[in-house]
Amino acid sequence: MKRILKSKSIYFSTLLFLVFSSCIKEPVNSNNNNGTSDLTDTTMLNVSYGSHIRQVYDIYLPANRDTSTPVILMIHGGAWKAGQKEDFNYYVNLIKAKWNSVAIVNMNYRLASNTDNIHHNEILADIGSVVNQINANQANYHISNNIGVVGASAGGQLAMIYAYKYNTNIKCVGNIFGPSIINDWSWYNTTNLWLGAYTGDILTEYVGQPWDTTAYKAVSPFWNVNNNSQPTIIFHGNLDPVVPVYQSQWMNGKLNSLGVINQYHEYIAFHSFDDTQSDEVINKLVTFFKSHIE
Repeated sequence: MKRILKSKSIYFSTLLFLVFSSCIKEPVNSNNNNGTSDLTDTTMLNVSYGSHIRQVYDIYLPANRDTSTPVILMIHGGAWKAGQKEDFNYYVNLIKAKWNSVAIVNMNYRLASNTDNIHHNEILADIGSVVNQINANQANYHISNNIGVVGASAGGQLAMIYAYKYNTNIKCVGNIFGPSIINDWSWYNTTNLWLGAYTGDILTEYVGQPWDTTAYKAVSPFWNVNNNSQPTIIFHGNLDPVVPVYQSQWMNGKLNSLGVINQYHEYIAFHSFDDTQSDEVINKLVTFFKSHIE
């Protein structure tokens, strides 16, 4: 079974977005909870954090949780203008099986739209609102404020830029084949068959304006990371036809040059990972995150 991009029609042609569908065979849970309470595991779906229909999240609270329980925030992909939190359900199940003492928040955000005037600032505001709500409900949820954030595709870019630029309290970052350099003219100026669109149109809708070096650098993780930035783990397929793999390679080099703790893992894959690769990705992600937010 391949974890691939699913087609969706959005304003023009066919737009592909990342889908992590639920796996038929549930992963085997081999970990023990290490919290101190007698609370049972709890799932709350579509918790509202705003008035827009998209402003909801799912939260998975582990058994025995307490105020030391860490949190993973998950941000879906979809070229910023498509996708939904359910696309990440397969990875949610993998994380729960491999690390059953972590709380997981899987969020929706308002999608980029020229018509609705929703762009980078609005999407990042949504991420900030979710984090604020999680922290405000720390006592109610019985969790800590130690949060790591991970995203795939566009969600990977959002995870990085949010942590690097907007919230230094985030403990660590995971990027699954997300773009690091938005001001990449050679990428901007292409028509992508997988996306069924001109890449520049997609980036324009996300940023909120057509090509402008300053504006595009401002939303690029590559240009916002510094030597105090959070530990980061990156995964990318070297055959990716949507997000150029060299962006993650360059990001890895930048992190190394700044002395930021990081890992980079490259696979023989397109803009997707198969089940075996996905299992390895989550194994590595969990190990990395455990070392920085537990």
